[in-house]
Amino acid sequence: MLKNIVRLEHKVDNRIFHLLCDNDAPTGHVKEALFQFLKYIGQIEDQAKTQQAQPETDKVAEEPKVEELKVE
Repeated sequence: MLKNIVRLEHKVDNRIFHLLCDNDAPTGHVKEALFQFLKYIGQIEDQAKTQQAQPETDKVAEEPKVEELKVE
């Protein structure tokens, strides 16, 4: 089976990124697909931030608490 496709290509920092889609794909569908990709990447970024913040939270929890005693 032969099928015509569109390939968009963009270069960022010596890396080439490709988007492949059907030649007759409506632009609204292409935009929705790109939105879903961006949403997925955002979730990955959020997870990475959470994992980076976790060790800092653990360090605060491990530090001993100093209580002040009032002398009257």
